Amino acid sequence: MISPNCIPLLILKNTTSIFVFFGIFNAYTQEVNKLDFYFEKDSLSVKQGQSFINFIVLKNNSDSEITLENLKPQETYPGLLLSPQSTYKLLKGEEKRLPIKFIVNTDFMKMKSEEISYQLSYLIEGKKENLEASFFIDRNEERQIALYSFTRENYIDPSQTESTLSLFVENRGFSQRSIKLTFQGVPDGLEIKPREIILALEGQEKRLVEFKVSLKHQGSFYPDYNINVRATDLIDNENVGNTYLKLIILSNNRQLMRGPGAEMGKNFVEVGYNGQSSGFNYLQVKGNSTFLLGKDTQATFNLATDYYLTENQYNFYDTWLEVEKNNTVFRLGNIYANEYDYSVSGRGGLVNTKFGEYEAVEVFALDNSYNLYGTYFPESEGSKLAGAKYSFGDSKDFNGKVSYVFDHDPRSETDSQVASFVSSFALNPAHNFRVETGLSHEKGRINHDENVGLSAGLNYQTKFGKWEFQSLNDIASKSYAGLNRGSLNFNQNIGFKVSQFARLFLQYQNSQVQPEYLSYQEVVNVDETRYYPYYFYSTQSLKTGTQFSFSNWNFSFSPQIEKQKSTNTSFAHELLSYRFRTSIGTSFSGHSFDLSAEYSYSSPSNNSWFHSLKTNLSYRYGGFSLNGSAQYNPNTIMELNNYNLENKNFLNYSAFASYNFNTINNTFTGAIAAGINFSELYSNTNKTLNGNLEYKFSRSWSATGYGNYSQYNSTMNLGYKGSNYQIRVGIKKYFIKATAVGNHKLSLQLFHDKNFNGVFDSDEIALAHETIKLDDFIAITDKNGKVSFSNVPKGSYTLKINETAGLRMVTDPNIIVDRNKTLKISLVKKNKVIGKLVEKKQAYDKLNTSVRGVVVYAKDRKGIVISTVVDQNDTFELFLGNGAYDIYIENNKYEYTNASQKVILENEIHPKTLTFEFKKKNTEIKVKKF
Repeated sequence: MISPNCIPLLILKNTTSIFVFFGIFNAYTQEVNKLDFYFEKDSLSVKQGQSFINFIVLKNNSDSEITLENLKPQETYPGLLLSPQSTYKLLKGEEKRLPIKFIVNTDFMKMKSEEISYQLSYLIEGKKENLEASFFIDRNEERQIALYSFTRENYIDPSQTESTLSLFVENRGFSQRSIKLTFQGVPDGLEIKPREIILALEGQEKRLVEFKVSLKHQGSFYPDYNINVRATDLIDNENVGNTYLKLIILSNNRQLMRGPGAEMGKNFVEVGYNGQSSGFNYLQVKGNSTFLLGKDTQATFNLATDYYLTENQYNFYDTWLEVEKNNTVFRLGNIYANEYDYSVSGRGGLVNTKFGEYEAVEVFALDNSYNLYGTYFPESEGSKLAGAKYSFGDSKDFNGKVSYVFDHDPRSETDSQVASFVSSFALNPAHNFRVETGLSHEKGRINHDENVGLSAGLNYQTKFGKWEFQSLNDIASKSYAGLNRGSLNFNQNIGFKVSQFARLFLQYQNSQVQPEYLSYQEVVNVDETRYYPYYFYSTQSLKTGTQFSFSNWNFSFSPQIEKQKSTNTSFAHELLSYRFRTSIGTSFSGHSFDLSAEYSYSSPSNNSWFHSLKTNLSYRYGGFSLNGSAQYNPNTIMELNNYNLENKNFLNYSAFASYNFNTINNTFTGAIAAGINFSELYSNTNKTLNGNLEYKFSRSWSATGYGNYSQYNSTMNLGYKGSNYQIRVGIKKYFIKATAVGNHKLSLQLFHDKNFNGVFDSDEIALAHETIKLDDFIAITDKNGKVSFSNVPKGSYTLKINETAGLRMVTDPNIIVDRNKTLKISLVKKNKVIGKLVEKKQAYDKLNTSVRGVVVYAKDRKGIVISTVVDQNDTFELFLGNGAYDIYIENNKYEYTNASQKVILENEIHPKTLTFEFKKKNTEIKVKKF
């Protein structure tokens, strides 16, 4: 019997054999080819806004002359600037290198295929043959999925059975993505439905996702929560997005006012006074500091504590110490562990160590309690969790992880164990797989009932020609104790590329959740029936549609059929809906606009049909954003509970606006937001206003302030109206971040080098407020033109400068960081030289000649030569420093009347203009006179 652990090795072994066979076959076919036709680089990495060049290589391997015809791209590729002419002749043994040039514009980034292909036909010995060559592009597009809340803060009414929260999920890249969203409440105490959502996002698509939230325990000691939302790419298993949603329970006594997530900031300490309308006031201290413990050892300490003035009591939470030495990380205190098929958070310890470049092992043990230590909240015994994880493989071709979690919960008197395995691998660039499996066991300690659960999943993605296919599938038994307990997801997506800017798609989804739990662990009489909770929810949908782009606009139209079913101990509903969804989005000059609408004609189980409409509007410009939504009648089965009671139409709407701002050098930063939510279905209105400000009165000291006001009005149950406000004022101290062990500090000073000598002379000026980018590090120079990059790891970096006012770097942009360095970077005023190649035609010559690809050289007095390429308009550009230059062309294909010209440049205001005249060689037009 073959071990499951050997399966990936067998796949790789068989795949290697196949590749070796094809390699031998390919080598043989190339040997007998009479014409070599290929690209010099078979793959290129490109970035938006940049241009790139690749070369077509042609070589005649035969003993005869070859005539090439119809050398052209297979498609009309966007951004193509330079392409060779279509006809050539190759002598015996002759080889040519022909350049093609692209500009990576928005339309280029939106191409559905990563392959660029050229084709040709050629004649040899009277026989016509066809060939094709291609290369692949790696678009360095935005991989991260943007996750952000519809509102800055989310409010729920504890008297409601459940509340709906909204989240924007935005694919800022240009490729289709399959994403899984996972929700986790911090601290424990929230029931979130569903805990996982699978989305297929088109390029540049933004989707508003809704999920339901309810409280597990009424009267909880923690009326404020954070919901951690994590996005995972279902093809390569990569974490591509993470955010925290702040959730506030409407109450007259709010006991905590935490920040937006577990990570509060770095290298600071802040002391604040919190006041509330309920009179419940307290002092709060938050801080974070990174420091050295010794050679090759770095530590980070995070602190959050509240002191309650009237009760003279305190509480510590979000407090931990993390020590890193070499490739090992130790953490004590509050733990939030990721990438387990289980919710892991609490207080305890965690160790993570790396082996080599791709392998890592992690071990943790903790108590499932949000508080680290304190006297204010009564301590209750939480779950005892322990687990481990092993990760292996690089992030592209082959990776995976194995994890195990044990949970002993004295509150529910149950023991649970969950083991999971997930791996992603690619047989070749066209076929990508992701497999996962899980095994769980849970047992009641009083009733001694137990369950064994299993889970499995297989995801597959491929592209062939204009077709693309995705299959996303996973299943878990009802009693599986992992995150997807009792779930089934069967999603199939087929896409067809109509053109570079339009595609058709067909999607089928069948998702359901039917978990099964152990009985409540309590002592009952023999004749009593134990109570088992029951819940079932399913969605089946079939949708088709089209997505296309026009200039900066994105459009999608999609009709669909959907059937939902929901059953629990309180109610049972079914909903059949015929829907039509459309979305429009655009961005221009910093403005971003998205509008989506979905019309539905639906019937619940009682067969009474009704119309519904839901629309969302989103607008962004700089730091300002405006979101609005409106809903007429139920859109989901969850809303039928209240709708059927009244049996009448309803209207819900909400609007939310926010503005993030900062002054020069970030002296004054902040965010203000306001919103209103009106629900005719739930008979309530909620209004909010909040702001968060920080004023930096020195380099390391600032004053902070936070304010929040909410007003809640209910017309249900004789009505209720109440308001709540909070204010916080504080003082914040920043620690100047020290350079970590193994890293280095790079100090730069920019100046305008007027005399081109590379020295910062007394009469030259420093360049203030200049944006500098050192790979992923970005900073702005101060008034003295200086900037420092701390904690720069050892390596080679590319320096990019905004280069305002026509100034350009003359030094090598590649900087090797292997020690602390201080560099002066000189920028000079470059002179622009533009030129045009003009053809001198003979009489009666009507055929235009393209000189795209001709190389133009510029050589200074020191013999240094730079070059550029003539574009499709027969023009070229050069940027040169002061001095004398020879501008010349070395190309024997045409006859030039002035192939070399001299120019003297000295702080030119206007570009120098040159003209090179040429005419065809060996071409004579004879005119016969009668």
